Formats: sequence, C-alpha cells, structure tokens
Amino acid sequence: MVDDLPEVPDQTAPNDVEYDVLAPWGTGGPPASGLWVTDILGTPYSCRTLELLDDEEGPVVATLVRKTRRNPRFILLYLHGRNDYFFQTELSEIIDHSGGAFYALDLRKYGRSLRPWQTIGYIDDLSAYDEDISAALDLIRLDHPDLPLIVMGHSTGGLIATLWTYRHPGACTGLILNSAWLDLQKFASMKPALKGVLDRVAARSPHAPVIGAGSDTYSRSLSGGWEQSGFPLPAHLEAYRDDPAVRGWVYAPEWKRPDSYPVPAAWLAAVIRGQEEIEKNAHIDCPILSMTSTRSMLDEKWSPDVFSSDIVLDVNAIRKRAVNLSDCVTMARLPGKHDLATSDPDVRADYYAIITRWLRAVCP
Repeated sequence: MVDDLPEVPDQTAPNDVEYDVLAPWGTGGPPASGLWVTDILGTPYSCRTLELLDDEEGPVVATLVRKTRRNPRFILLYLHGRNDYFFQTELSEIIDHSGGAFYALDLRKYGRSLRPWQTIGYIDDLSAYDEDISAALDLIRLDHPDLPLIVMGHSTGGLIATLWTYRHPGACTGLILNSAWLDLQKFASMKPALKGVLDRVAARSPHAPVIGAGSDTYSRSLSGGWEQSGFPLPAHLEAYRDDPAVRGWVYAPEWKRPDSYPVPAAWLAAVIRGQEEIEKNAHIDCPILSMTSTRSMLDEKWSPDVFSSDIVLDVNAIRKRAVNLSDCVTMARLPGKHDLATSDPDVRADYYAIITRWLRAVCP
C-alpha cells in the first residue's frame, strides 16, 4: 500500500558501496563551464561542462564530449543509456572515418555530469533532457552551423533520442537506435495498472526504490570479458586476445556501476510515460536505423550466451515498436550484447559496417 511506504534510503551508495563520483576526473576535477579541456579519454577528445537550470537537488550540469575532425560532412550526437556514460571510443573513430563530427553528451546526473549531492541518473520527466540536448546543440552549431544532424541513442538514451526527435520535427537528418528502450518488455500487459501504482507512489515518495539494484551479470560480461568468464574462448576469437571483448572493457565503475542502482518510482513512471507517448503518438520525419541483438536472455543466468544476447531488454518488444516509428525504418539484428558497441569483435565489425553504409545513404 502507498501509505506503508518506508523512508527513502540513500541511493547514492547502493549495497553499502561508497562511490566517489569525482574520482575519475583525478585531482583536477571536472572542467569549469565555458571551457573546452582535454577529456579523461585523452587526446583527441575534449569536453566541456554545460550549466543547466538548478533542480530540487541543487546545481545541474551536462557534459559535451567531442572528437574534432576537419571538414566533416555531418554531425553525430550520441546519447548513452542508464548506468552509463560515453567511453566507447571505437564508435567515435568509425564516425570520424565516415566523415562525421562526433559528439557525445553525458546527460545530467550521469558520468561526467554526476556530482556528489545528486541521485545518480534521477529525473522525473524525460522532456527535461531537452535542456541538455539544446545546450549541446547550441555549442555544436557554433562549430558546424549548417551540417546535417544525426542523433544516436543507446537503451534509455535511445528512448530519449526518439522522443526528442519526435518533438523537434525537421531537426534531424537521421536517427540511429542501439537497443533503444521503447517498451517495457515483460511488464507490457501490466503497464496500465503499473503506471497507476507508480504515479501514486511517485507523487508521495518520488525517490522510493521500486526495483532493486539488480545483479552484476551484465557488468561481469563487460569488465571481465571472455578472459575472466570461466568459459573457453571460442575458436573464432583466438586471433583477438587483445580485444576488449576478450580481456574486458575499461570504464569508470563510479559512473557505470557493477550492480547498477535502485530504480526510483518517479524515474520509472517518467520512462513509462515516454514509452506511451511513442506508442500512441510518435512518428519521426527522418530515416531511422534500429539495431538490436538477435535474441534476449532475461533470466541473467551466467553462461556463454551472455556474450551474444541482450540480457537487459526484450529485443522483440523493441523491434515491434521501432518498425512503426517512421516511414523509413531500417532494422538490423546482430548476435551481440545489449550495447552492441561492446560485443565481440566480429559482431562489432558488422555493427559498424551497417552504420557506415546507412550513413552513406542518409548523408551522401
């Protein structure tokens, strides 16, 4: 019952783990606003803090990361997912080789934009991200005022990118979705009832956790790779022993936490509202490339299949929703992980080849 809700716990340190969210910056700390500085990824990446309006937790910022390129023919702006931030440099290199100026936005309260006084990832209305994206585009357009814009989003970032593109007709030349969270998968049939309960809980205790932090299965597959999985390395990967999918991806656990973190009621209610908007109203006026894994495996069982399945979202639900988003939708399925950009090297090669060919058609 709503009346029996417990006091909201401190969600900045789930499972009693203390995270110093400024640690990845080193001794220098995050950059001051109004100044491009070398990013934590090192040269040729730079980043800039974007000041946003304060919210109930205090000052809010977003962070724009760029990889500079001479004479680009288009712009690509990348939005990460939940419990995530931009670290997939291989993606930026592919965009650069395809002729694009690459930018990534660490949204408010995520990654480079997370501050110690904030609840990681928290928001109660997805349309608030319009401010983050608008601030980023204002800066990008100073460098490239007339180039075509491609927006790309992964998981929750794909949901945010879809909603933004729908609300800003004519702004985008194309939309790329990597396992976009467009539907609530296994809870779909319960969505009306679930939404009613969530709205009531969120109205009283917006930060109340409605789903726990979860398992570390997905993060184990990323950070440990095949090398620490306990499974034999597939024969076709023998030549790739130095690949991050084999030896493990390197990223900041303060910003991409091993067991994620609890899901607040108001945040999940906002996601459901966004998904309903897409289901009922959204129609995108530009071409879309939607990519998912070939299958989902949502039981989180530790097996070799975690390296070739989406163990976070239901790919069938994503594809069902994505196919009707626009009059021009290209669908692709690959035997990779939830974030296809962290899949095995042969899958990533196909993933990037699809993106490259699609960009060549959309931005000739």
